[in-house]
Amino acid sequence: MTQEQPKDAGGVGGSPDKATRWEQRQHLRVLEEAVYNGWQIPAEAAASLPREVLAIATDPNASPRDRIRATELLAALRKADIEAAVNLDRILRLDAGTATENLAIVDLPDEALAAVARSLVAPKPCPPRRKPK
Repeated sequence: MTQEQPKDAGGVGGSPDKATRWEQRQHLRVLEEAVYNGWQIPAEAAASLPREVLAIATDPNASPRDRIRATELLAALRKADIEAAVNLDRILRLDAGTATENLAIVDLPDEALAAVARSLVAPKPCPPRRKPK
């Protein structure tokens, strides 16, 4: 008598260990809450966080939904890192007494200024249309 392996409705690889997949999914949910809600994550955990999420995103046994959620979480982590770097740059500039925003004033020729002025002029309003009687 042969025993048939139960079909798995999960990911592409169909992990035989549903408990591991469930645990991985719950772990992903907690990580999403932490990142999206701005929880204070200890530095040691924050260093390993992308690696753990990447493991879920690249796991062939994870469901497509979990892989997509993990990929979105990686993008959110990247965005948070960029925002933190920008804020740190501003703080360092303020501490150094330099400008936090750099503006360049360009001397435009008269023809270019006239073209800009023409583009800013509002068009004449059209008269309202009346229904024919």
